[in-house]
Amino acid sequence: MAEMTTEEFEQEWDKLILKVSKHFKVSAEYEFILFVLGIQEMGWGFREFSKTEKMDLINVARCRILVRQGIIKETGIDADGFPIFESSPKLKSMMPSYQNQLIKKGLIEYFKNVEFA
Repeated sequence: MAEMTTEEFEQEWDKLILKVSKHFKVSAEYEFILFVLGIQEMGWGFREFSKTEKMDLINVARCRILVRQGIIKETGIDADGFPIFESSPKLKSMMPSYQNQLIKKGLIEYFKNVEFA
């Protein structure tokens, strides 16, 4: 992914928020977009989810984005069908704010070519 200026990043993030908000008729935020991605990555449809399931889906989304960026590895599937990820020293040394920015950039890239039906 080509490096974006801060201004370009913020414009692209705002476009993604607007795209998701319009499609789902909600005021989308960071965690909602991760939730949508988690559902997509697990191949599940929209339904009622428990708070634990929602958090699990958000975590799957975060991890899948970090895998796409080469920061962590997916190592298998657990008994419940959730992917297992192996953390890395690179991830552990990252500031949470930097990690969130990387994930947001990954979300922008992920959804760039997605057309919602």
